[in-house]
Amino acid sequence: MKRRMTDKTEIYFAAPEKNSLMECYIIKTGGGRLVVIDGGIDGEGRDRPPFLGCALRAVAGLCEDDPLTVDAWFLSHAHCDHFRELGKLMSACKSPEQLTVNRFIFDFPPYETDEFPFRGGDEQMFSDLKAGFDHYAALHGIAYSGESYFDAVNGCNVSGKTIEAGQVIDVDGVKFEMMQTWDISDGTDTNSSSLVFRMHANGKTMLFLHDLGRSGGRRLLEKYGEALRSDAVHMAHHGQAGVDEDVYRAINAEKRVWGTPAWVWSNTRDYRIGETRRWVNGDEDFTAATDNDVVTCLYPCYPDDPYSVASWSKVLPCMKITL
Repeated sequence: MKRRMTDKTEIYFAAPEKNSLMECYIIKTGGGRLVVIDGGIDGEGRDRPPFLGCALRAVAGLCEDDPLTVDAWFLSHAHCDHFRELGKLMSACKSPEQLTVNRFIFDFPPYETDEFPFRGGDEQMFSDLKAGFDHYAALHGIAYSGESYFDAVNGCNVSGKTIEAGQVIDVDGVKFEMMQTWDISDGTDTNSSSLVFRMHANGKTMLFLHDLGRSGGRRLLEKYGEALRSDAVHMAHHGQAGVDEDVYRAINAEKRVWGTPAWVWSNTRDYRIGETRRWVNGDEDFTAATDNDVVTCLYPCYPDDPYSVASWSKVLPCMKITL
């Protein structure tokens, strides 16, 4: 089946249900190319089979067994709710046609070393991610140096040039402006190692903060100040305990995307979600999604069968983000 072409870039936050902690953006360019940002899951879906291949085929307009190609796959940082689906998907592939990724784009510190130990119990799943990369390379006949294909591509874009702030990565006219990579000054804060970039699409901008923490947010604000202004923003750390209020004031986004599970969205006692909602809403809390606040745990529908392309196709209009 041919890819369905559109005049505009389409952006989706693909969520199989409302209770998993996750980030998973699927972007389809006007020319039909696919871009994925993260693709991870924790909680209910963490140890289930991968759903993401079906969601990707639905966005692309493909059938169940059609070959799948992703032009660029971004990973923000090394927490499983941001990479778990990719690792599972690569490991589950039995033929190269099931998944081809033209370029992986991520820049992780040297985790699992004395300098950068894990804080949070993702060690096993990080090892699973590396195993997925090695399986993918073996399946595609990719030769690499070093112990792991993960290590061979970490920190490099498709040309082999090191990822760094100021680069612009173009995918079929959709531009991704690299703004911040990890810095040793953040110490072992895995969240603040998040790769920060701004997407330019459909004449609008969207800033992806991923799980950026306070230290990383301070670095970002100090460097860019009011130049952080963007039309839309992915709220840091699922909307709670991420960057400080002054970062959101500088971004001043009209549209906000909250990749937030129901058990965080509704719990202001144990999570700082209410505080963040007040920051962006004139010091008043709110609990309902609005035209300007996309909340993934409040989608009106989710796939009845996350392992069915047809089921995903039915619900994708509920998950589309309009800039």
